[in-house]
Amino acid sequence: MRIARKIAALAAGTALVAGSMLAAAPAASAGGTTGGQKVVDALVAGYGDGSNGNPYDFQIVTTAVIRTELVPTLASLDGITVFAPNDRAFEVLANKLGLLGPNYRYGATVDEDKIVAALLTLPNAVATIKAIVLYHVFTGGAVDGAAATALPVFGTRLMMANGQKLGITNFTRFTGTPTLILGDKDGSFFNDYVVKSKVDVIKVPGAVVHGISDVLLPTL
Repeated sequence: MRIARKIAALAAGTALVAGSMLAAAPAASAGGTTGGQKVVDALVAGYGDGSNGNPYDFQIVTTAVIRTELVPTLASLDGITVFAPNDRAFEVLANKLGLLGPNYRYGATVDEDKIVAALLTLPNAVATIKAIVLYHVFTGGAVDGAAATALPVFGTRLMMANGQKLGITNFTRFTGTPTLILGDKDGSFFNDYVVKSKVDVIKVPGAVVHGISDVLLPTL
């Protein structure tokens, strides 16, 4: 399976990624609480209380940030945009990787604890998950919904915290509602998008979070 091979390749090379990440990230603001800290606080307060079965909130990505010890990294940053995969997105990824057993069936709810446990069976799991999470963090500014939906239709590429670029295709002007397609490195188009109802799901001074439908994959 193509995605499984990519994840395995990433697990073998995450030390290099981790060593080079955030090299060009903006420093934390002098004095006061950073946007990154406010985002971490909001995620933990809203989604850090374990498994609730809701497939469309953000408990798994919050757990990933905590378990991979990314809290200090994110808290040190100001002016960030986070594209947060919902819990269903992580369930789909775990299933594609064959981590949930044969003939797995999706239901109305998600067992977040089961998905986290499955992902932690990946080779070099903590470093692998950390590298993937960092591909969801743009450190060049807080791009809220109004700014994002005003972007050109084509040509926007954001440098993410892992040192790779993420493309954005903006069809908002044609659809009349926020329609942002994210171009990750998995070779597929139209499979990763910002969920319309989750634009600016968290918006604080210096940072913004948008909910997305799939886990973005960097070059692995």
